Amino acid sequence: MEDKDFSLVQRERLARFGLSDTPPLISAATDTYSESHRRNCLAWHLLCTRTRSEIGQWLKKQSGGMAEDMRSRLNQLKQQVQEMRREAEE
Repeated sequence: MEDKDFSLVQRERLARFGLSDTPPLISAATDTYSESHRRNCLAWHLLCTRTRSEIGQWLKKQSGGMAEDMRSRLNQLKQQVQEMRREAEE
C-alpha cells in the first residue's frame, strides 16, 4: 500500500472513532518491530475493521493464551479511545 493510501485509510479509521491521533498503545511504541507492537497493531486493526461479533468469532479461533492476550489489548485500546474522546470533548 502506498503511503498516501495508508494515510487515507488511517484518517478514515481515526474519524470512525472521532479521533485525530492513534491511541498511545500504538503511537508511543518504542520498538515497532517487537511482537508486542505487532499484536497491538493487530488489535487496532481488528477494532477498526471488524464488528464486535466478528472480533468475538476471531478470538474463539485463537489459542487460549493468544485469545486472552488479544482480548486484553483490545480492551486497553477501547479504554484509550474512550479517554481520548473525553479529552477531546473538554
